[in-house]
Amino acid sequence: MLRKKLRESLTVRIFFITLFILLCAGGVILGLMALAAPTVYTAIVSGDLDLQAKSLAAQLAHTDFEDCGPVIDEFIRSSGADALLIGRDGNAVDTGSRLSLEPEYGCVLKGEDFPLQESGIQPDSFVFQEGEAGSGNSIITVTMSYENAIVTDVRFANRDEAYSLYVIPRIKEENLAVRALVQMAPWLLFALLAFSVLCALVYSRYITRPILRLNAIARKMAELDFHWECGRQRKDEIGTLGQSLDQMARRLSTALKDLEEANRGLQREVERERELERQRTAFFSAASHELKTPVTILKGQLAGMLEGVDIYKDRDKYLLRSLQVTGRMEKLIQEMLTISRMESGTAALRREPVDLSGLLEGILVLDSELIIQRGQHLVSQLAPNLAVTGDPSLLRKAIENLLSNASLYSPQGAVIRVWCGSVQGRPCLTVENSPAHIGADALPHIFEAFYRAEGSRSRETGGSGLGLYLAKMILERHNASCTIENTEDGVRAAVLFPLNS
Repeated sequence: MLRKKLRESLTVRIFFITLFILLCAGGVILGLMALAAPTVYTAIVSGDLDLQAKSLAAQLAHTDFEDCGPVIDEFIRSSGADALLIGRDGNAVDTGSRLSLEPEYGCVLKGEDFPLQESGIQPDSFVFQEGEAGSGNSIITVTMSYENAIVTDVRFANRDEAYSLYVIPRIKEENLAVRALVQMAPWLLFALLAFSVLCALVYSRYITRPILRLNAIARKMAELDFHWECGRQRKDEIGTLGQSLDQMARRLSTALKDLEEANRGLQREVERERELERQRTAFFSAASHELKTPVTILKGQLAGMLEGVDIYKDRDKYLLRSLQVTGRMEKLIQEMLTISRMESGTAALRREPVDLSGLLEGILVLDSELIIQRGQHLVSQLAPNLAVTGDPSLLRKAIENLLSNASLYSPQGAVIRVWCGSVQGRPCLTVENSPAHIGADALPHIFEAFYRAEGSRSRETGGSGLGLYLAKMILERHNASCTIENTEDGVRAAVLFPLNS
């Protein structure tokens, strides 16, 4: 479990690494303290004793030899060290001090019995014996190390002879400081461990928290989620990294939005192409159907006339019918060619001022006789001097198709109303036929190619089915809208031209 945490968690790794470094550093410091404490302690004590010994020598220089005992006792009490006065002959001198280790029966040098100054050899230690040999008194032997002794020349006020004052500190290599350190070692180690754990925990969390936050942000970026910000105003490298991530997220978000918009546009284009392809397929299918019927009729009539069938012996009659069929085919083909050129964009669209009122008036003059022959009534209301911009021939074809569609799908005695005027400053015209009605199922498909509301597709009840489709296409190229709706009295087709017409 711990090994898995170490592999997967940066916080845990930094915690243990920091803990190990702090424990090692604390252990090294405690070890160095234990090793250096005796030497440092001895050096400090020796330095203080050297100053005190010099101060004692200066004080004894103004003191008589007979009065030096109390001075030396005071020094021993204040310094906590032993003092020994050695004469020129190398023997200890009795100063009358009660605290000094001055022997009552003399001083014996370890392994030597010659004067110190004359031999020129400093002894390793001094051996003091108290009590007389062979007597009943006990003998006390005191050995003092010379290694740490401080030697100072001393003169007295009433003597010219020079003496050597040996000041020996009462210390050992294993001093009190080291023993106190050893006794406190468990508590020091516990305190070191607790301090190291706390510092490692705080340090690891402080170091890894922004990294973990950046890691979480990076995971969101991997999931294409850019709705976030680092939100930290740090000035260090991590803050710079966070700002870079913010900038990258904004740019990626913008790029992703552009790609999504381009993708939606591409999808719309693909759907549009599919719809156009579907419309083309449906258009050619319907066109072939529309052409098949008149071609079959024409072929039958010509074959009957050639073979001299009874009903076709009157050739003039059936030649006239054949001519009419050929005219309808020609009209259908012309409409199909016009639609094809407009869909492919090869048909040029002229842009010139067109008097809409005058154009309507001319169309009504030509079509009024046909409407009257069908037993219908034409009512027109045209506002004068109403102008639009466009192609006169195409606009004429679109209006003629609207008018002929209203007449073809209206019964005898119907009223065809044509109105032309302005609606909110925009040129507008309406063609309404009553009584008539378009079914709710047929109304959405009324502008589709070859669509006829009645299902028989008979020439007696309707045209080719391309009139409204062609009219809407022409009007859309002129930026005009065309709608057909049912009214209370009949059906109304409305065309609304743009303001800049």
